[in-house]
This record gives sequence, structure tokens and C-alpha cells, in this order.
Amino acid sequence: MAPRTRKLVVAVLLVLGIFLLIGWQTGAFESKIPASTPPLPSTPALAGNVVPVARLDVPMTEEAVGTLQSRHKVDITPRIQAVIEKILVTAGDHVKQGDLLVVLDKRDLEANVGQAEQALKAAEANYRQAVTDHARNMELLQRQVISPQEADNSRLRVEVTSATVGQARRAYEQAKVALSYAEITAPVSGIVTDKYQNTGEMAMPGKPILSLYDPSLVRLEVPVREALVRFLKVRDEVTVRLGADDLLTTGILDEIVPQADVASRSVLVKVLIPNVGSLYTGMFGRLIIPTGTEKILAVPAQAIERVGQLEYVLVPTSHGPERRFVQTGRRFGDKVEVLSGVTDQDRVLIPAEGSKE
Repeated sequence: MAPRTRKLVVAVLLVLGIFLLIGWQTGAFESKIPASTPPLPSTPALAGNVVPVARLDVPMTEEAVGTLQSRHKVDITPRIQAVIEKILVTAGDHVKQGDLLVVLDKRDLEANVGQAEQALKAAEANYRQAVTDHARNMELLQRQVISPQEADNSRLRVEVTSATVGQARRAYEQAKVALSYAEITAPVSGIVTDKYQNTGEMAMPGKPILSLYDPSLVRLEVPVREALVRFLKVRDEVTVRLGADDLLTTGILDEIVPQADVASRSVLVKVLIPNVGSLYTGMFGRLIIPTGTEKILAVPAQAIERVGQLEYVLVPTSHGPERRFVQTGRRFGDKVEVLSGVTDQDRVLIPAEGSKE
């Protein structure tokens, strides 16, 4: 056989083999299903309840982030200048009203009280002597032993010494009050939050040593956008989420500060929250602001099936349940918002227990 003929035969056989392979892969040599055979349903029939897709009116909300603060925070500040002798509490301690917190060096104050007391005693002695002298002079005046001028002088001395006694008594009382300032007590019951100074440092008026707050009532302080303030009213009950655990609770809107921040275009809103014992100042919180309602489509949560990360529902059709992939959103009780995949004209199947795919 000539070389050219041999090449032609090989080429024909190769093309024929390719066609045979394609036909085998496409099932050309297998038996065909008769045309009268009904099609198989895409999903096997399942037992369960059929419910319509619901159209719900749900609240629209916005969230504003804030921080928990104490409604009643007190800075413990000395009223006199003195060296700190003792600080009897530390941050985190619970104190009651009247408990001793800080003791200042009182040696100079005690000396001042002693001096004032001695001055008072001397003034009282001078007064008693002046009264005695005046009484004697009045007797001498009646016997015309002394002149009326001398009697007037003794009366004037009584008045002067009486005034001196009054001044000395006030100075003595002031010294005792100053001495009492050396012991600083808790003005309210609460928890010590900060300690600003230590033993041996100089305490001065206006410079706080400690701070404490009343934990029974805290306040969520939230900067709220100007556009959302119109949805809030003082004394309204509002919903808040607190802490990393998103504790859901309610509070009373206590104050809307009538001034907007120029930089953030926000208004400070303060919400009173009763402390259940697990709230501390500085914690993170969210104020939930209702802004109206919106209509959504929703189905029962039991109707949602999952395959990996995909979600679908079963929609009854004439050929049996049809699988519809959906995109879900928020949950409202036992219903789940459906963003796409069904309409309000559809119905969905809630499979019975034990009959799920």
C-alpha cells in the first residue's frame, strides 16, 4: 500500500473513533425513555403544613452608641490644706454615708483649737472682771464717790469685753470646725471609683482625693444625630442594649441637652437605667430609637431549610414541593424576614417532624 493511501486510512479511522467516543459519552447507544413516561418531581413530596408568606408591619429603628455614667458622682475634696495622714479606702470599695474615708494631719489644727480656747477663756475672765468693776462703780456713783464719767467708762468696758468674748467664741468654734475637716467622711453611700492622691501628699481645697458614685441608678449618655432627636421625648420609655452581652433592658429618657455639638452634629441624650447589679460606669451601650414602621415579607422560622450556607423554602406546586433559594434578614419572634426568593402570593411548606429532606 502506498504511503499516501496508508495515511488517509489512518486519518479516517481516527475521525471515526472520535465520533464513536462522543456518541458513547452522550448515551447515543443506550435505551431511550418512552415519551409517555411522566417526568420525575424535582423534590419528593413531603408532609407538613402549608402557610402563606406573610406581609408584616415591623418597627424601623436606629441605634446610637453611648457610655454608662453615674447619675450621682461625687468628688471627695478637702476643705482645708493639710498633709494626708491616712486614706482608708481604695477603688472598688463600697461605703455608706458617714463612713470615714480620709484623715488629714490635724496637729496644727488641734493647736489652733487650744489657742482659741485659751483666748476665749481670757476674754470671758476680762468680761467678768469688767462686770464686777462696773457694778462697784455704780455703787460708788450713787454715793458720789466717783464721777459719772468714770461710771460710763466702766459700762463701756463691759460692752467692749462682751464683744471680745463673742469674737473669741466664734474663733473657737471656727477652729473646732476646721479641726473636723481633718476627717473626711462619705457624703453619700456608693462605690469608690478613683483614688487621685496618696498618703503623705498635700491635700488642697479644689483638688479631689477620691471620687465615688451611687451605683443604684446609672445613666446612659448617648450623642444622637440631629435628624434622630425628633423621635425622642423626655420621660419616654426607651430600649437599650448594654455591655458585650447585649443585655436588653428599658430606661426612662431623663434629659435631652438643648445644645448640639458643632463637630459631630449630635445632641447629648441621657437615659436613666435601674442598676440590676451588673452595670458599671464606663460600660458600652446602645440606645434603640424607633423611627416608624415598614412592611416586610416573612415566613415561619421552621420553613427555612439550609444546605451549607444556602437557605431555601419549599413552595408547593402542581408537580410537588419546589425548592426556592431565599435570602433572609431579621428575626421577629417565630418569623424570619425574607428579602428575596418569594412574593406575598406564594405559600411555603412547613415540613412535619421526621419528614424533612
